[in-house]
Amino acid sequence: MKSPIFTVRTANRCIEDAKQVPTPMMLFDELWFEQELCILFADTNVGKSLLAVQVAQSIASGTVIPGFQLGVPGQGVLYYDFEFNDKQFEQRYTNPPGISFTFSSNLYRIGYNPDCKAPRIRSQDVFAEIRSHIESYRSRVLIIDNLSYFAGNSLETAQEAIDFMREMKVLKEEFRLSIMLLAHTPKRNKSLSISEADLAGSAGLSRLADSLVAIGKGCESTDQRYIKQIKVRSAMLNYGAENVIKCRLAPRNGLLGFVFEGYCEESDLLRAADRTDINEQVMGLHAQYPDLSQAEIARQVGVNKMRVSRILAREGSSDNA
Repeated sequence: MKSPIFTVRTANRCIEDAKQVPTPMMLFDELWFEQELCILFADTNVGKSLLAVQVAQSIASGTVIPGFQLGVPGQGVLYYDFEFNDKQFEQRYTNPPGISFTFSSNLYRIGYNPDCKAPRIRSQDVFAEIRSHIESYRSRVLIIDNLSYFAGNSLETAQEAIDFMREMKVLKEEFRLSIMLLAHTPKRNKSLSISEADLAGSAGLSRLADSLVAIGKGCESTDQRYIKQIKVRSAMLNYGAENVIKCRLAPRNGLLGFVFEGYCEESDLLRAADRTDINEQVMGLHAQYPDLSQAEIARQVGVNKMRVSRILAREGSSDNA
């Protein structure tokens, strides 16, 4: 007899049944819990892959990332890497003297097979292989870097990326998986707060995710980053705009990743970022067009002439009235 699609229980029965299920534990603080489908998104070259590999190593080894909580012991992690080839990965995790970081033996990196000659990779083939990996390595944690591979290379449309997400949710429920998907943001104004709308295909993808986590780039230094919680279901939203996690990119114990530095308001970093962007625009226009007046520079950048004058004076270039 065919199993029904839906189950019908009283609300009280649902609560009682849920009490028999273990409480999901933290995989990456309150940003990602067990049996959740999490989307981690950011601009290109901000550090999505660095953070994802760092989280994967933390879970695989059972080692806490300083500043973040971890609630599970070391276990198998399947990391699907469609961003870097083997040599690029090796170079990223090898320091100048030529010493490579030693990852946990529980961390499995899975990449595209160059010998695969299929003209087009079908989603059903992808899921058949993922299923075989789950069963063979008995892993319940998957990280896929990144979703655009399926939206752009393997799949043909954004709708197919959403369909892929739906299939991932089916797989998640079947095996009680914890899944992190990495995704890009389209070109955005970096002086504005990061929001759900900055996720490419946000209308469809965000609805299917249990949690959304974004990475922003600060401007106090080139290695400054912050992590922002956009959506959460298993905890309170503690790391929103008023309390983002401030980090910097740096090696720790040989692994390049995010180093925790505390908390701050996103607006503080955005104001600083806005100042940096404006300064660069003013100085760029002045350098490219030395005869351009301060009034015209101000008009093109969208600030007043006095601000342009101060920027040029501060940089020792206030000779243009």
